[in-house]
Amino acid sequence: MGLSTSVFLGRLGIEHMLVERHAETSTHPRGRGNNVRTMEIFRTAGLEQSVREAAFALAGNDGVLQVDTLTGGQRRWIIEDISAGMDVSRISSSNWCLCSQNDLEPVLLGRARRGGDIRFGTELLSFTQDEGGVQAQVISRETGETYTVNADFLVAADGPRSPVRTHLGIGQSGPGALFHNISVTFRSKALKEYVGPKRFIVCYITDPQGESALLPVDNEERWVAHIPWFPDRGESLEDFGNERCAAHIRAAVGVPDVDVEITGKAPWHAAKRVADSYRQGRVFLAGDSAHEMPPTGAFGSNTGIQDAHNLAWKLAAVLRGWAGPQLLDTYECERRPVAVTTSTRASQQAAEEEHPGFSPAAGRNDNPADLMTVALCYRYASNAVVGDSPQLPVVPEAFRLGGEPGTRAPHMWVRRDGARISTLDLYERSFVLLAGPAGQEWRRAAEQASRNLGVPVEAYLVGDGPDHDLAPEPDADWAALHGTAEDGAVLVRPDGFVAWRAHTGMPSADGALTNVLRTVLCRD
Repeated sequence: MGLSTSVFLGRLGIEHMLVERHAETSTHPRGRGNNVRTMEIFRTAGLEQSVREAAFALAGNDGVLQVDTLTGGQRRWIIEDISAGMDVSRISSSNWCLCSQNDLEPVLLGRARRGGDIRFGTELLSFTQDEGGVQAQVISRETGETYTVNADFLVAADGPRSPVRTHLGIGQSGPGALFHNISVTFRSKALKEYVGPKRFIVCYITDPQGESALLPVDNEERWVAHIPWFPDRGESLEDFGNERCAAHIRAAVGVPDVDVEITGKAPWHAAKRVADSYRQGRVFLAGDSAHEMPPTGAFGSNTGIQDAHNLAWKLAAVLRGWAGPQLLDTYECERRPVAVTTSTRASQQAAEEEHPGFSPAAGRNDNPADLMTVALCYRYASNAVVGDSPQLPVVPEAFRLGGEPGTRAPHMWVRRDGARISTLDLYERSFVLLAGPAGQEWRRAAEQASRNLGVPVEAYLVGDGPDHDLAPEPDADWAALHGTAEDGAVLVRPDGFVAWRAHTGMPSADGALTNVLRTVLCRD
């Protein structure tokens, strides 16, 4: 999450330093499911195409399969279409992308270096904070040099065993560890013959001798198998030698002499925990330091990337003087409930998929929200939203994105200066006011509110006339999509979430918009 935070801060022009104790980016294929919302964010940051190019080998993979063995007679699709049959282009500018962490991180690093001071092989030793800032002591692991870095804020994306969280004394809530696996990378040229023509995201093997989760890396000869590990039964990492792992994989295939060359092993632990607080003073938690959840549903890394996206614009707003410091309190108010809800859904998905090594004590939920709804439809309730509905659940039961305050702004294809873009492409570096065809007064209101508060606000009129900025595609109804009349308006935050909605025009639009912005930016 550190690289994502760096990318987003750099895009906003915020000077920052990233320290990473490892000498290079990850080399183990993991954390590869980038959901629709994450890909929308990468698109806005100018990274989507590069991420897809890095992930080209898995571009055609879809679905979650369960078999007894790859050559056995039992086969069922737990999820055949990760998009649940939706035409994703109608609801988003992007789509899911399978890009493993080892392929994604170099893309993020290339962009992060354009806007930040990136220091690999550098470790945070300790830190102190006071009203004036954070003082961090770091060490170069190559030279042994130690030095102090003075900063306004510290964002800790230092993993599930976060030393920063521990130092701050922030506890965690949740059941804790759920199950343990050994992730085994291997090569097999013959395996693709037994996989068959349908390329899956993951295949669960249920045969006791080969129980595992099989994931393709290139659909040709590179693969990963997650094998159950039971440390509570006395199993150690040393018990998983190459011969045992190869035999386990052959049992999963159902072919005792299939070629298997073990190339790497890494233990991992699935847990459900959420930090009791995401902030203490000038220090923030993000990613795995703030929450842990099973990998099923691909929620963990996506939740962390979206943490970083939420926090980055708020840090930028405070540092530039647009917002009061209380805006930073809304980071926890908005993101922690999402993590609590999402970690529960990820655990339900692990039960549904019967993930190797997981034996849930509680019964499964028969009607959980589908993956697309969880990925896109979560809502925020905080002081940074006006007109939200705090009584509503964080994630609705059914898919809905209708321009309600606190939800991700709807996607709509439009033409701007002849180019086809999504309305989502407009949201990154400033507040944006979208107004309907009859909402000409909102442009003047945005200009006046921007002058009143010294906050950049871009205004766009949606319609087909010569005075309109964005021309919708045929049969598209901007007002219906955003839940307003044709003279209404929607104020969207830099992170693409609706801050406020005016259902119709109003006589003192500039004053109303100024007051809303003042509230959202915690300047009262």
